[in-house]
Amino acid sequence: MDETRRSLIKGMLTGGTLLAFGIPTVTQAVSISQTLSGGTHNCRLLLGNTPIDEAFAKGAEAACAGYSSFSQEGALSTFQLADELLTDPLRIADLLTQSPNMRWVAIMDYANAAIFTELVRNSEQRLLALGSHMSASSDSTSLPLRHMWTTASPAYSAGGLLASLLAQNRHDFSIVENFLDQARADSAMKDSSLAGFSSYWLAEQPATHLHCAGVSPLKANQLIGWKASENWRSVSSGGDESSINQDQTAPGATLEHLRFDNWIEATGYAIIATALGMGTHQEPCSSRAFVHQSGQRHPDHQGLSGNHFVSFVIDV
Repeated sequence: MDETRRSLIKGMLTGGTLLAFGIPTVTQAVSISQTLSGGTHNCRLLLGNTPIDEAFAKGAEAACAGYSSFSQEGALSTFQLADELLTDPLRIADLLTQSPNMRWVAIMDYANAAIFTELVRNSEQRLLALGSHMSASSDSTSLPLRHMWTTASPAYSAGGLLASLLAQNRHDFSIVENFLDQARADSAMKDSSLAGFSSYWLAEQPATHLHCAGVSPLKANQLIGWKASENWRSVSSGGDESSINQDQTAPGATLEHLRFDNWIEATGYAIIATALGMGTHQEPCSSRAFVHQSGQRHPDHQGLSGNHFVSFVIDV
């Protein structure tokens, strides 16, 4: 990644950009299911003319097909950008301002993301989630797939759902999420979608949670760039298990049967599913990570190694 892209993503994902957008406060950050109750057809997809558009859209359509309330409304409305953001950004600004009560999911490359970020800021829309998604080149020694999100609250998190999907498809990956507001936990909620992950919380920072599979907490810290610590407390051995309730899967969902051709399809599924109200998350934490090592090799990820893009979830 060149220095310009690195600086852009570093700045966006520290949360400063999100705060400038007027992210909902704790009392405003209601769950996705509440926000879209009776109006799931108002979710739209904006594709930024990238090489991964087709794969992402395929995963998005799979999410819509699995969401009964949405499927009754028809196919997901999709808008394909050409070069408008670079040549005519006002057209995109008009698209946002003229679509009230819409939830937009947008994906684009880093250059367009920089412009789109400013358009969202100036239009005073609510940016709920901002993600950076990339696959390392085949000769990389780090985890092949890396996802990083800054999100208004855990209620808008797609990380747990994506972790479940990628683990089932035997990918090696890391997912790091930072939340601006913590959500209240439902102590009765139990997770069934993250089988195989061991869950930990950090003794000196209880709001930091880590979910590992095939790797120790110390090694996971090294892989994702967190400060090394040996003070991780297992949820299953003396930790406050009721305080770390993981992803809630919509009734009747059969995540174990979902298989995707590549990681981008799985990412498209997870982001759209979350935007529609599936797999909403209620883990009360300020940051968390999923790290998975399967012991298998996926050298080129079906020809999609080296790809990277930015995702947005926006309420208009």
